[in-house]
Amino acid sequence: MIKKVILLFSITICQFLTGQVLTTNRNPVGMEHNILFNAVTRYTVTQEGPAFTLPGLFDGSMNPYYAAGVTPTTPTTILIEGLPGYHTQAGAWVGWTTRYLPASRFKIEGYDTYNGANVWRVIADYSAVDYTAPSFSIAVPVGGVYSKLKFTFYNGQNGNVGVSELYFIHPEAAIPYSGLLVPAANNWKNIGVDLVATNSGNVGIGINAPKNKLDVNGTIHSREVKVDTQNWSDFVFKKEYDLPTLQEVEKHINEKGYLIDMPSEAEVLKDGINLGDMNVKLLQKIEELTLYVIQQNKEINTLKMEKQNLEILKCRLDSLQTEINSLKTNNKR
Repeated sequence: MIKKVILLFSITICQFLTGQVLTTNRNPVGMEHNILFNAVTRYTVTQEGPAFTLPGLFDGSMNPYYAAGVTPTTPTTILIEGLPGYHTQAGAWVGWTTRYLPASRFKIEGYDTYNGANVWRVIADYSAVDYTAPSFSIAVPVGGVYSKLKFTFYNGQNGNVGVSELYFIHPEAAIPYSGLLVPAANNWKNIGVDLVATNSGNVGIGINAPKNKLDVNGTIHSREVKVDTQNWSDFVFKKEYDLPTLQEVEKHINEKGYLIDMPSEAEVLKDGINLGDMNVKLLQKIEELTLYVIQQNKEINTLKMEKQNLEILKCRLDSLQTEINSLKTNNKR
């Protein structure tokens, strides 16, 4: 019996030590609901005093960054403005973490706009009391709508302060990891079954700094591609269109080495092509070729008619010649 009790107790202790606490809107477990990811591009972030490398404090990488010369008389202050206007509801948590040189004196404040309060509230104050741990997290003591956060660091070790990440865990204000991959709040949203949309920003696949809504460094395999365009090439068939002559086309090719109204090889190799514009240009050339073929067909038909007329004339001449020869023969008789 005692062995069974010991075994049951051991299993219970093991489950307690290894069990996972799931993230909810009442406890800060992971960073997935950190609304400060990419804060420097999503909000307005400024600092006064000794400087940190700001982007690194909001990228989720946990790499430490340092500010030198931080003292009580020359503190460093990081102000984050323009945070989303969501109430903290059941709970929200603010803090910082670092690998080395944690701040021993600091203060965290939040600007609460709930119900028109518009006041700075002290979230944590270690400005006069030493703090010794390498990371700090605290539940926001007064629930509200915090549009601004202010982190002030007064000193660390020999005037050096390290910070890996500043965070505001706000479970009901962020879709998990929103803003981490692209610089916009709540970029990725579920809009239906198996449907995902992004509000803004650029997406890169195999590329570090996408300059367009979607940049792909590789092959795109698709069953269908639909491209919107602002114009189409049927202007070629309008009466006022000035169709180049074949002589003009030949001259342009000999001088330039490519067709009229088409990009050169050098331009394509440098800038690529716009798929929609290129399809319009290619259709323009197809329609011009169609007009050339129609012209050629008319000329061919004209030549055929002329040939037939010549054959008719030849037959008539042959007939006349036969009659003349016959008359000559009769006269001799």
